[in-house]
Amino acid sequence: MKIGIFDSGIGGLTVFKEISKRLPSFEIIYLGDTARLPYGIKSKKTVDKYSENNLKFLRSLGCQVIVIACNTASSYSTGLLKKKFRIPIFDVLSSGVTASLKTDSNRIGIIGTSSTIESKTYQKSLKRNSKSTKIFSKACPIFVPIIEQGLSEESYSKIIIKENLELFKRNKVQVLILGCTHYPLIKKHIQKFLGKKVILIDSAEEISKSLLAYLKAHHPKEFTKDKRKRQIYVTDQSSYFEVAIKKIFKNLKIKIKLVDIK
Repeated sequence: MKIGIFDSGIGGLTVFKEISKRLPSFEIIYLGDTARLPYGIKSKKTVDKYSENNLKFLRSLGCQVIVIACNTASSYSTGLLKKKFRIPIFDVLSSGVTASLKTDSNRIGIIGTSSTIESKTYQKSLKRNSKSTKIFSKACPIFVPIIEQGLSEESYSKIIIKENLELFKRNKVQVLILGCTHYPLIKKHIQKFLGKKVILIDSAEEISKSLLAYLKAHHPKEFTKDKRKRQIYVTDQSSYFEVAIKKIFKNLKIKIKLVDIK
């Protein structure tokens, strides 16, 4: 069985790596739409179109299960894709919300791209399931270039991270949803600033757990001792992203292929 994962860029490789680790006997194909990123500043109409094209490409390669690793696409396009394509579709947003609600906390924070936060999809989903929950949210787009440039260990980056998270410390959040697939890569800095008692919801971990549970229930025979191949496609292979991928994923040994999905 083939699992297809798509993201607006390379951040979703955190999801790809986590799923690859948990599901070695499944073939996994990743698509990063690097030619059209960032999705986080685009309209719903545009993100819907890109997301549909991404899913069609993965379907053309034989993918039977789809994972939306992009939080913006999860916010805007999950409903549309589930209506148009009668296949199992998992999205990072739903997995993050489910995991945060299981903590029984009543003060939840959310960080993400501008579009993810402005769409209020996380906030609405949390409120729908727990009306008494107090929710605090903040767009932190500056975290992405810090991560992609390998600057998270620099002293000025740590100051930027702290300044963006002050809202959550001041409001004593008990849980923080990392609403962007890049953010788990600076999880240790976030945890250090907020303290050990704050629960961090890592979308890569949570969606891989959701997917694992579904596949065990519906496709148990696919779990074998065999190791299936992994493929990575991008829609633009600039030197910037080649450097960023090497900085972020030092041990990634899979050849990256260029594809046009217009």
